[in-house]
Amino acid sequence: MMEFASGLIKLKPGTEDKVDEWKNTIASRLDEAAATLQDEEVQIESWFKIDIDGNKYLLWYLRAKSIKRVFEVSMTLKHPIDQFHYTLMAEITANNGNILAEPLLDVPRDNT
Repeated sequence: MMEFASGLIKLKPGTEDKVDEWKNTIASRLDEAAATLQDEEVQIESWFKIDIDGNKYLLWYLRAKSIKRVFEVSMTLKHPIDQFHYTLMAEITANNGNILAEPLLDVPRDNT
């Protein structure tokens, strides 16, 4: 059985270029990003950009064997892409900008 999690990251004003840098870097290093997901036993990781009343956010979603394990493994910074990700996220995240969503329902196509 898989676990899932989601949340919003409120962005500091004027960090849209940094978000583009992050997106382009991850996209150009997909093999490394995929290796990270493999280590974390992540099935799906998705990111979205959202504008709510003029405030910019990133919305993230994860499905994995263990959400706790995802964060434990990712913090070991085994892959250089992990260090890049966390450093850039720290630069663009507003104070108190991490907003976790309450998991309600995740419907996979098959339950294996």
